[in-house]
Amino acid sequence: MDNTTKILDELKGMECPVDEVAGRVIEVLEKHEVDGSYQIVAREDEDFINDGIKVYNAFAETPETPSIQIVVQEGMDNYVARIIDVSLIDTEASQE
Repeated sequence: MDNTTKILDELKGMECPVDEVAGRVIEVLEKHEVDGSYQIVAREDEDFINDGIKVYNAFAETPETPSIQIVVQEGMDNYVARIIDVSLIDTEASQE
């Protein structure tokens, strides 16, 4: 199993306080010794705003390091967040 797959598997299903999601993502990336640094951007998904869905994008600053999209569902109390989907972002397609 390659490093990217390990990262995606470890992130998917993770639960933590809402305000710790970005920090937990960084911890996983550092644990797997990902080269370079990331910029993490969070935004609410307009299609799922009533469902408490938020999308985090971890953009790699080096082209050889994968960028990751993390879909998070916040609990009804806005305290617990659960990562429900993780995928790679195709940075080449988004630049066209």
